[in-house]
Amino acid sequence: MKFSGLIALIVVYSLLLIGCAEDNDITTITFNVGRDPTAAHHSIIRNFEEKHPDIRVQVVESPQDASLQHDLYVTRFAGKDASIDVIAIDVIWTAEFARAGWLLPLNDLVEELPMDDFLPGPIEACTYQDSLYALPWFTDAGLLYYRTDLLEEYGFDEPKTWDELTEIVSTIRQDYPHLSGFLIQAEQYEGLITNVMEFLWSHGADVWDETGRWRIATPEAEEALQLLINFIQVEGIIPRGVLTYQEEESRHVFQDGRAIFLRNWPYVWELANNPATGSNVAGKIGIAPVPGKEPDKQAATLGGWNLGISSFSEHPEESWKLIRFFMEYEQMKQFSIEGGRLPTRISLYEDPDILERSPYFKDLYEVFINARPRPVTPHYSQISDIMQVNIHRALLGRLSVREALERIDAEVLALFGRYGQ
Repeated sequence: MKFSGLIALIVVYSLLLIGCAEDNDITTITFNVGRDPTAAHHSIIRNFEEKHPDIRVQVVESPQDASLQHDLYVTRFAGKDASIDVIAIDVIWTAEFARAGWLLPLNDLVEELPMDDFLPGPIEACTYQDSLYALPWFTDAGLLYYRTDLLEEYGFDEPKTWDELTEIVSTIRQDYPHLSGFLIQAEQYEGLITNVMEFLWSHGADVWDETGRWRIATPEAEEALQLLINFIQVEGIIPRGVLTYQEEESRHVFQDGRAIFLRNWPYVWELANNPATGSNVAGKIGIAPVPGKEPDKQAATLGGWNLGISSFSEHPEESWKLIRFFMEYEQMKQFSIEGGRLPTRISLYEDPDILERSPYFKDLYEVFINARPRPVTPHYSQISDIMQVNIHRALLGRLSVREALERIDAEVLALFGRYGQ
């Protein structure tokens, strides 16, 4: 019995060694990415593994809240965590992460790619001090979704100004009082700033003055923020519930057929316009630029995510292979069709399969390439936190508009005083 038991142990041990030998021939890399409601990247990763049988990709999904993702990554990078190989980076983090030395420069690698086919804005968002530290996975721009059936019923065209949007909401809600007018994302998180910047720009405001110095407390910015507050607190154009809404909460309300307008990102089209998702508005939605104070003041916030390699990765070569695979025409096309994401390669905006699936890409191409970035600075995360706190308090009625803007200026300038602009 002892002999047979020993033989059994030897056999088991031999099998384990064989398994280890096989595992030693396979490199596992970790891809850290925020949760994607469409899950479109998983099939692309499976295709990658089929073409690279010596590489396995372990997907680690972080919270969908970008602010929480950022804090998680900062904590792990500060500890020189080598378990992250490829990381999905919000466009606003690249400068911060590159300055901290957490990303590998990619200048010598991108010669393998047709760089002239990438949109210039997203490439700029991947660049810090003339070096490329990431590649643009997909781009984003704020868009206005609307109920085509309701606007057609009342004879309205898509609104180009805030006054037109107000008129449409007020008219339709006389007969449909249960409908929300206009949904945004106004919880105290990064999404709030993407919405607020569109209100600011649509009134001719910005956060930098003509000399490049920070200054948000201007009459134009005050008018823009006051309009947003009036929409929520006075006119009811925007329901108070948005103060707790992120992208998905607002999407579900609109997709359920409980709102007339929604400001959100392009991925919503694929979900809200697909009956298979349980959408009640499939086939009854349109997309337009976000309104402005005047028709020529329409503006969209640049969003999107980039792919970079951690400086602490033990598998930079395999990590680059994954990023390069995602950047190829066919993979980016698949990601766009299955995930509703805006591709970062220019040629894909003329691809007939993409245009058949998302015809609005062609009509709104100018919106996508002219989307404006949030303040570009390595200190953006701290600035965003300052803006989130004070603007959210103003939306709640705990600060006046002027108080909120002046506090933002004072705190941001103090930040620059400590660390430089």
